[in-house]
Amino acid sequence: MNKEDANKAKVLDKINQYEKSGEVLVTRFLDPKEIFEYSSIYEKYPHYLDGGYDDAERKILVLGKQEKDDEDDFLVVLEVTSRAPLAHRAVLGSTLATGIKRDVVGDIIIKDNVANIFVTKDISKYIIQNLDQIGREKVKVKTIKINDIIDYSSSIEELTTTISSLRIDSAISACYGVSRELSSELIKNEKVNLNYTEVSSSSKAIKEGDLISVRGYGRFEILEVVGETKKGRIRIKIKKYV
Repeated sequence: MNKEDANKAKVLDKINQYEKSGEVLVTRFLDPKEIFEYSSIYEKYPHYLDGGYDDAERKILVLGKQEKDDEDDFLVVLEVTSRAPLAHRAVLGSTLATGIKRDVVGDIIIKDNVANIFVTKDISKYIIQNLDQIGREKVKVKTIKINDIIDYSSSIEELTTTISSLRIDSAISACYGVSRELSSELIKNEKVNLNYTEVSSSSKAIKEGDLISVRGYGRFEILEVVGETKKGRIRIKIKKYV
């Protein structure tokens, strides 16, 4: 059984447990692709998804409840403080190097020398006890409240731009200020996903609500197709995660 099948089996197992017991059950963190692909399986049951903050990519699935309330504490936020600036790859790598699996770690938000790591509650104390260094720097780790997480709003930008057509290469070019040729090259090199599925064609059509991720650049969402300009270009509104 490959990794994708194994992860799907874990979700199915949780659903089977819920059907038998009726108790509230929680999965590990699902990545965006899994959330999208498994939705047809879990959407028929009472549930909600929670990543700790509004724009989280990785989320846990809570079965047996329609929405989160103040008593739910399935997630814990860890604050990591270093004397030097932190990088996402280093924080994630050092966290996983403590011996835990990727699916117990959600998103990581970083600002300068402080990182917030969203983790499942059952693993939080272990990480606090074992994560003491990132790179060459010693770090301090503690739990914080959801309301005290880093202000990540500066990493989100909304912009309006124009494109020649509703094609994915045109949208990438406009969003990141790169040439259409480079956009096509990124697609050719399997670095572009549309709604969590890899794209192989530069002419792939896009629409409102689509989420596009480009490895090495980030991700953006097509918020609105506003209309055509006088010169026949298409005006779109984008939500860009920088």
